[in-house]
Amino acid sequence: MRHLGYDIKIIRLLESMYRNTVSSVRVGSDGECLNWFETLVGVLQGCVLSPLLFNVMLEVVVALSLENKDIGATISGFLCSNLRFADDIALLSESVMGLQSQIDSLHEFCTRFGMKISTSKTEVQCCSRDPQTMKIEIDNTLLSQADQFTYLGGVITCDTSSESDIKRRIGLATGASASLNTVWASKDISQETKLRVYRTLVLSILLYNSETWTLKESDKSRLLVFEMSVFRRILGISRRDRWKNEDIRTILGISTNVVDEIQRRRLTYLGHVCRMKAERLPHISLFGRVHGSRPVGRPKKRWMDGIRSDCKELGLSTYQAVVSTYDRVQWRMMVNELPRRTVVSQWP
Repeated sequence: MRHLGYDIKIIRLLESMYRNTVSSVRVGSDGECLNWFETLVGVLQGCVLSPLLFNVMLEVVVALSLENKDIGATISGFLCSNLRFADDIALLSESVMGLQSQIDSLHEFCTRFGMKISTSKTEVQCCSRDPQTMKIEIDNTLLSQADQFTYLGGVITCDTSSESDIKRRIGLATGASASLNTVWASKDISQETKLRVYRTLVLSILLYNSETWTLKESDKSRLLVFEMSVFRRILGISRRDRWKNEDIRTILGISTNVVDEIQRRRLTYLGHVCRMKAERLPHISLFGRVHGSRPVGRPKKRWMDGIRSDCKELGLSTYQAVVSTYDRVQWRMMVNELPRRTVVSQWP
């Protein structure tokens, strides 16, 4: 904390709080305490300041380990060497040698500060058109290479597509919906209440991280199929009853679908990123450029391609949309007034 320039009074208060502290472990149903021992390493268990102090410590370790290292992913001249969220750290490099250098330096400073990197929880991944096998080691232990892994709740794959993440979200939402079968089947609960339960307990799981998805038509179809399956359970019908989707939505009083909701979240997130300061990493990633060329043939759909399509529905160019985002109230009104994709038929 002294290295980061914290006030000396705060540092002394924390030192006084940790000086001569003792701890014990309570076991058994009667809550018997074992022998007391002095706390010499780490933070105090149960202390509200412990997460903050740990994050401060980790910030110092990462900052020192990556200091004076020109390694990372370059976006419009900005070098991004790592992504951090508490103790979830992702090191970025454009070469195997650079990544190994980053890990060696981080391992060295972690050891110096009494910390240890878990090799069983650390993996490497190559995001490229031509993935290669990488041999990265920590203290002579070879790290496993993953084709995909979950970071902060989202699935990151080697081909950087959203398909795996969408499938995983549908699977999690299906499990949540199945656990509520007694609610869907209940005759004592109104349809309005069931829809509120669906939006709170199922839709929130399904659409987690959906702002960052790049949707293909097949992904949209999967999401719509899942949504209709839940609506049929709420109404107590099956596909064999051959009810039209539009009729089901009419009975439930629903005028939008899950794809509409994703579009609104995506545009809301666009406004949030555009209003960020220019030095923020999401802002740099959105408006910056990376070096290299795209392959021959039809290019893969990007997140900004979806934004351009959304802007057309708003009757705006991408530039006009970006300018409009700076007025938060106006932008939200424009997003909420998007045309509905769902065509509602009249129920006799």
